Amino acid sequence: MKRMKHFIQTLAFLLNGVVAAGFLICAYSPYLSPVEHPVGACAGLFIPVFIALNLAFCLVWLCLKPWGALFPLAVFALGWNSLNAYFPVGSIKEPGEGSPTLKFLTYNTQGISPGEGNGGENAVLSYLRRCGADIVCLQEFIPGVHASAEEISQALEDIYPHHASTRIKGGDVLACYSRYPILETEEIAYPSLYNGSVLYRIKVGEDTLAVINNHLESNKLDAYDKKVYNEILKSPREANVKAEGKHLLRKLADAVALRAPQADSVARAIRENRADYMLVCGDFNDSPVSYAYRVIGEGLDDAFVAAGAGPGFTYNQNHLYFRIDHIFVSPAFRVLECKVDRSIRASDHYPVWCIVER
Repeated sequence: MKRMKHFIQTLAFLLNGVVAAGFLICAYSPYLSPVEHPVGACAGLFIPVFIALNLAFCLVWLCLKPWGALFPLAVFALGWNSLNAYFPVGSIKEPGEGSPTLKFLTYNTQGISPGEGNGGENAVLSYLRRCGADIVCLQEFIPGVHASAEEISQALEDIYPHHASTRIKGGDVLACYSRYPILETEEIAYPSLYNGSVLYRIKVGEDTLAVINNHLESNKLDAYDKKVYNEILKSPREANVKAEGKHLLRKLADAVALRAPQADSVARAIRENRADYMLVCGDFNDSPVSYAYRVIGEGLDDAFVAAGAGPGFTYNQNHLYFRIDHIFVSPAFRVLECKVDRSIRASDHYPVWCIVER
């Protein structure tokens, strides 16, 4: 009996070691160059699997040998930055007395999706009217398909007297709507057929905010790829997972390699335009455990990590549950609250907003 117990503990330790290695590979994958190691740089996408398995081993060790639970806990500690980025435990904070606050919002509108709002109004425009944000950054805000330029103007101009729209050469439109004057707009140059990033300078009282709105390279998963992914989830047979999984991984690897130089360009723009009050947000098309997230967020605070909780998935279709829309703020801001707003499902993304104190 004693020999059997020893065998089970040894086996548990070896299996936990394999899980620990997988977790740490995922946790440190943001430090790999996606250009040189595109497949390895995708490892962060699998971190929830290894978080769940390592957590399960905590429970296993509590049953087998309680002190053994220190091993998976030590593994979590070694990968804490990625663990906290993926599953933060932030909290809502009270503002200081008399301190001014601002509400920022980022939203990929999927071409101003045509879902019906109140009284037949476009759902996206209706949401933007009532969201209460001071500064709004929008991606895929393309007039003419589901809402004309005139309809957009009628819906938003009385609330947001200042706005700027930038059409990327591939057709995407990035827009900023603000209650405060937009002093300057500058597109950040990087190679992409469809995606882009734009820098705005916005005057708020005596301060000038630097705001960067991003829509980085998409993963280009088409209808067939999403069908394959859902078939794998429904029927995870070994042969199916190997063949189709490789196909999906290749597409993700190609996309992450394209996003890397874009992220580097945005990070360089942040360094060159550093301001006391800075906001960097948008659709990164990448998870919190990724190269793009790491290099863009360097020296900034993730608002959701500071004042959100849980995985905070922002993409809401095809069982692809990821937080790919982010808001970073400079340390001069104190984040009071951050939320993924699931009150609207007009787009394939949820909006993300945060309230900060200056």
